[in-house]
Amino acid sequence: MGFQTIGDNMKKNEYVTPLLPTEEGSELSGNQNLANEISSVEDACNNKAIKKKSSQRIKSVAYPSDTTLVLENMMGRYGKAGRAQNVSFRKLVDWLKVGERATHYVHTYPAKLLPQIAHFFLAAQQLSKPGDIVLDPFGGSGTVALEAILAGRKAIFADVNPLARLIAAVKTVPIDPEDLRHAHERITRRYLHSKSSNLLSPSVVNIDYWYSTEAIEALGRIKNAIDRETAGPIRDFLLVSFSGACRKVSRADPRLSVPVRLKDGDKEEGGKPQNVWGVFDDQVQSNIRRMQNFVAYLAGSTIDNLALCAGSDARSLQQPTSTLQPKNRKLRRGTVSLIITSPPYAGAQKYIRASSLNIGWLGLAEAGGLKGLENSSIGREHYPKALCAECPMTGIPNADRLIKRVYAINPLRSVIIATYLNEMNTAIAEMVRVLKPGGHLVLVIGNNEVCGIPFKSSEYLLTLCERHGLTAKLRLIDEIKSRGLMTKRNKTASVITREWVLLLEKKESINFISSCDAAESS
Repeated sequence: MGFQTIGDNMKKNEYVTPLLPTEEGSELSGNQNLANEISSVEDACNNKAIKKKSSQRIKSVAYPSDTTLVLENMMGRYGKAGRAQNVSFRKLVDWLKVGERATHYVHTYPAKLLPQIAHFFLAAQQLSKPGDIVLDPFGGSGTVALEAILAGRKAIFADVNPLARLIAAVKTVPIDPEDLRHAHERITRRYLHSKSSNLLSPSVVNIDYWYSTEAIEALGRIKNAIDRETAGPIRDFLLVSFSGACRKVSRADPRLSVPVRLKDGDKEEGGKPQNVWGVFDDQVQSNIRRMQNFVAYLAGSTIDNLALCAGSDARSLQQPTSTLQPKNRKLRRGTVSLIITSPPYAGAQKYIRASSLNIGWLGLAEAGGLKGLENSSIGREHYPKALCAECPMTGIPNADRLIKRVYAINPLRSVIIATYLNEMNTAIAEMVRVLKPGGHLVLVIGNNEVCGIPFKSSEYLLTLCERHGLTAKLRLIDEIKSRGLMTKRNKTASVITREWVLLLEKKESINFISSCDAAESS
């Protein structure tokens, strides 16, 4: 799928400048530097002989430093001692400052992967090269996909949550900011001339509990105005901005990822039509600035390798397309060079419930369909009582001993963690299937406790990876400061304070045929 050259219809002084590091590592605004960069890139793109060189300069804006040697040193130490190493990815990638970068913050999402982790591994040339395919089968809101695009890779993502897939798509499709401003003007006119009597009621669970009557009316008018836009990237951009506003004007506590209603007096009274429109207006304007920043990183390049969606199930990846509806055909085996992913924790994050208000307003699922989405999620918490009749097993000795102990305390929790490991086993098999021989997997996972007993997810998932032919090349531990994790958990679970980052390699000789391959060829 071809796309126009970014910047064809934009003035140079309209770009929002990315922060550029100096040679000494200090931060500067870089207005003149980027203006010169854009000018030289545009000139270069008109000369095929030096187009490759211009592409390298573009990449240096988003990826100014190479982490190849740092990673090699870490892997060398691990090869000698075999011990996990404590690191801080924020310090390892200190040129990537905390805060806005391209379109990372177009929409909130719980437990987002730290961009510095993806950036570190994408900046290491031994793991992938420009043009290689990078996959995130638990893609969330597209952190890995966006960083892969900025690194000049082809990105593929999947996620069970339709809201996450929409956000990821919007993050990774560059749009002329001027086109977005024109669309915003159209929405404004439609909103001002709309009437509440023409609105359809959204399928939001207990909508009157979460929203005032005035807020429901105003949001309905905005949604109706957006729906009149032609289907495509611009409408998706507006829908994501609208989704962000939906949560902000609700009665849900903004400090928690899942909807919990604020107590009376905890939040200033709002929800009047002009306030709702103001929140949406601010969201659109902020996201246009983010898109400007993204476009500035890509200035002068012809974008034909956007992030593609490989479906909704990490256990059965589909051949991706440029839309959110992948082909009904298996993703080809042995085509992915690098996988960077952070799978869900067992019973720790309620992604569908956290997105329920947004999903309802966007019409991504009916209120009655939320349970189906949850039941398709790995790491879910709700199971029929019948499944608790017997203690489940995984075939992982250390895990099964723990599961038996948990079963004696809380049978449901044992089912949760056993099912999680069994479904992750299927997902890992699928990752290995699509990974090239010699390709790498970066797995980011946290350990926690279940019923007061340590649940070593990193150990159990490493065992599964090794069973499928992957070899551990590095184990890292990074302290968590904040990743949008829930502040309150089930009383039988615990807060995750550290993340394990596992780097694994697929052996060149692996060439097995799995049930997934059989489905692929059918």
